[in-house]
Formats: sequence, structure tokens, C-alpha cells
Amino acid sequence: MELIGRKTEINLLKNSLESNLPELIVVYGRRRVGKTFLIRQFFKDKFAFYTTGIYQGTK
Repeated sequence: MELIGRKTEINLLKNSLESNLPELIVVYGRRRVGKTFLIRQFFKDKFAFYTTGIYQGTK
């Protein structure tokens, strides 16, 4: 599936993935704008794990 309207974000993710340095990427924004979808579609099988959070949630 092609990601539409996310060229800036995709370029940032590509640069981080191709970097030889450790990277931490924080994705934040309003609810329901496709943050998790963007990460899942771009990285697909490139990570062993990932986590999402809930503001002021409990463990």
C-alpha cells in the first residue's frame, strides 16, 4: 500500500533506517491521524518489537 502525503516523514524514516548510528524516533500528534499506520507500513518486518503508549496510562 502506498503512503500518500507523507513524503517528509518517509524521508526522515528512510534516513534513520540507513544511518549507521543508533536512532530514536518519537512520533506524536493528534489522535486518528495515522501515526501507527505510518510506522507499521514503513517498517513492516524490520523490527523485532515496538511499543505504543497511552498518556498517563498505568502498566
